[in-house]
This record gives sequence, C-alpha cells and structure tokens, in this order.
Amino acid sequence: MKKKGLAIILIAALLMATLAACSGGGGGGSSEPADGEKRTDVNIYSEGVFTSLNPYGVGCTAYVNMYLLYQLYDTLVQVNDAGDILPSLATAWEPNADGTEYTFTLREGVKFHNGEEMKASDVAYSINRAMTEAPLEPYYRYIDSVEAAGDYTVKFKLKAAYIPFVSDLINFPIVSEAFASSSDLLTEECGTGAYMLQSIDMNTGATLVAFDDYWRGEPSIKTANWKVITEGTTASVAFERGELDVFFCYNVSAFAPLEATGKYNTQLATQKHTAVILLNNKVAPLDNKLVRQALSYATDRDTMITIAYEGLASPTYLMANPSSWGVPEDLWYNHYEYNLDKAKEVLAEAGYPDGLDLGDMTVISGSYHEKYAQVWQNSLSQIGVKINLVGSESAVADTTSHNYVTATMGESFTSDFAFTSQFYTGNNKTQYDNARVAELYDKAAVETDATARAAMYREAIEIIFDECTCIPIFNKQVPWVWDKNLNAEFHMDGGRPYYVYDMSWN
Repeated sequence: MKKKGLAIILIAALLMATLAACSGGGGGGSSEPADGEKRTDVNIYSEGVFTSLNPYGVGCTAYVNMYLLYQLYDTLVQVNDAGDILPSLATAWEPNADGTEYTFTLREGVKFHNGEEMKASDVAYSINRAMTEAPLEPYYRYIDSVEAAGDYTVKFKLKAAYIPFVSDLINFPIVSEAFASSSDLLTEECGTGAYMLQSIDMNTGATLVAFDDYWRGEPSIKTANWKVITEGTTASVAFERGELDVFFCYNVSAFAPLEATGKYNTQLATQKHTAVILLNNKVAPLDNKLVRQALSYATDRDTMITIAYEGLASPTYLMANPSSWGVPEDLWYNHYEYNLDKAKEVLAEAGYPDGLDLGDMTVISGSYHEKYAQVWQNSLSQIGVKINLVGSESAVADTTSHNYVTATMGESFTSDFAFTSQFYTGNNKTQYDNARVAELYDKAAVETDATARAAMYREAIEIIFDECTCIPIFNKQVPWVWDKNLNAEFHMDGGRPYYVYDMSWN
C-alpha cells in the first residue's frame, strides 16, 4: 500500500510539472516559468497593423507605430502626466534673454544601438530631418534652425519666442546620423532607446530585445513581443487564453467583464484626446453664434458617453482638459448644460422658431463617433433640427478642406494650452476667426510671466466658450488590462501609453 501511495504521488507530481511547462505566459495563464524564475518576456497587444518605423515620416504619429518608436528611440526631454518637463538625452537647457535661442547640454556616454556614442551632430541631424516632414509640423513650426555647438551642446534658434517649445521636443526621436543617412528607416532603426528591433512583420507583429548598453541601465524585460489582432473580440479571447500579457480594450465593452473577474490588473487612463462635433462657422446658419449655442444646449454628453464609450470617458468642454497648463479649473464646467427647452428658446432667438435642416453630417464610420452622432441626431430632432448622418472614409480630409457642415472628429492636445491654437486660430477646421483670440494666443506664446500668460488664456477661453466654435464631447479613457503578476503603468499620452522599460514581473 505504501508503494502504491508513493507511485500515485509521483504521477501527480509529474502531471503538475507537465501542466506548468505547457502553461501560457499571460492573461489567465501562469506568469511564472517552470523553474520558478521571473519571466523576462512580455506579450503586448496592438490593435492595428504597423505601417512604418520612420520616426519622422508618414505614419510617425499613428498610435500603433508610436508604440514601437518610443521603445526604440529617446528624445531630448520627457513630459510626465502632470505636465512636468524632465531631462532625458538632454541634462539641461537654457534660453537667452528674449527666449528666442536655447542651448541644450547633452548627456555624455549615451550609446546608439550600433555602439556609437550620441553626439550633438546626431541631434542636429535628427531635428533638421524632422523639419522636412509634414507630420511633425505642429511641433517644429517655431524652430528656425538647430546646430551642434560642440560634441555635447546643441543650439536652437526660434522664429519667435515660444514658451511650450521645450515640451514639444518630446516629438523628435533622436537617430544616429551615420545610420539614418544611409539606411531605410521605414523598417530599420538605430536609436538610443531601451530596446532594439529584432524582427517585424507589419501585418502580424514585432519583437524587440533589450539594449544592454542603455544609458538608464539594463531593462528587466529582455524581450517584448507585439501581436497584431485587428478584431476586438478575437483579441479579448487571446488575452483570456494567456496569449497576451498586456491588453488595450479597443472594444471597450470587453473591459467590464474582464475587470469583474478580479483576475487581472486594470487601469483607466484618461487620454489627451477629444471627441468633438465640428461646426463649420462659415456656413449658414452655423455662422450665427446663437445657432451654435442652441446646438450645444441640445448635446447630451452623459448619454453619448454611455452609449458610445460604455461610460468610460469624461465629459469635456474644450479641446483640452484641466491637465493642460493654462486651463482654469473654475471655468471647467458645462456652459451649455443639456436642456432642450433652452435649446428651443435660443434657436427661436436666432430666427428659427420652427427648427431647421442642417443637411448631411460627416461621420467617421464604424466607430464610437458614429454612436454619439446618433444620440445627437435624436436630441436635435426634438428641437426641430434635422441632420442626415453620412459615413465617411475621408473625414479628416473633408474637414481639413472645410468640405462639410457638421462632422465628428477626434483631436489630440498636449500638456500646454498653447497647442490648441490650431483649433481656434489660423486655418482651423471650423473656420473660426476671432482677431482677439488670435492675438491672445500669440501674446501668451511669448509671455514669460506665468501669471500674465494664464490670464491671457483665461480671456481666450471665455471668448471661445461664448462663441461656441465647436462642441467638444468627451476625453476618452483607455481601458488597460494586464497580468496580475506584471508591474506596469499606463499614461495619458495615446502614442506613448507605456514604456516596456518600466515593466517587470513579480
């Protein structure tokens, strides 16, 4: 009997060992390898195919590409979720008296993935190359020139003083001049980042491996695998099977069931991204401020958030949120609280007591934009306003060329309200034109006194609210779910939501 009992114990132990060896690496599977040591790999979900690794060219601002780019490359500075500017490849920076020139001191001993040391000439090459590419124009528009002034000193000259200049430098990855000038950055890389490219198939995934000479120290995660799964339900199933360790619920309806299990870590990361209804301010009757205000009173943000984004978003009233420097918290409220009676009253005051027909609304098809447009359409019908929803595959092009009346859109913003000038001045999508608002943006961009600068933005925001140039709806919160044994943190920046360098296994 004793021998039989021992045999049963041995068989059971063998079965347990076999199951452990065959267990998956993430999600609902085991996070520990069979030998008990910590895992050093991580499997991350990508909701779309990759199109380019070029940090400056077409596709460099597409989120799925950025997931990889900012593991491979570093920038001169970093900006945290609170908007603080932190040193990275640059250790210090100093403006001249009038804020039109900046001198940056570089970190010494930083290595590129080819083993060469980063020098000021690489930084100057990188910025100058970026300044030939259209996608990054919003961030380099104030830069006049950049040049190396020694091995570890870089000088920037600006066209005019621009206070947010330093924070905008997070958008310029630094490449090796020797490598980039003779290689195809579309599918190759040579950065200073914590990870190097091992392999990539644009349609299926990519593998990055740790760079042992990384200037911040060796990463805990040695191998990072991105798996492309374009269908949300399929991705959710893959996560539950343990094929993924880090999962962004692109299909937001998957979040609540996964969170409810209690088996995973979860986080809702508010994004610097606004879902908005654009109003073409130059097209009648939207050239009438009262009409725009009436439409805003007929906007039910709470229902839109519930239906379009499963409640996982926060209402917004500007193309920003209070985390952006210069947005006064005491002005952060709904100036046009949902009120159909008020909407009818203001519409009548505008000269349309019997309602009106706004024709076609350009809608980004097959997305949460379409859902909140449907909610808006229903609300407008109750005040006698008709719109016809028309799906568009070219909504960005249509709105940029002002070929629309009303439209759904998504716009990103940054940690400084100065960035929003592109929404409210110049050749903006709504064709809003107010000389005083433009003047305030221009003055604030060069004002070095923080109190005076904040007062300028306050005045501009009060005017923008009154004139109701567009109807911001919500700032989405990205729902992240990841393995219980993985340490990770997710951020507000949609293109830089995480850094694998900061991840580790318990």
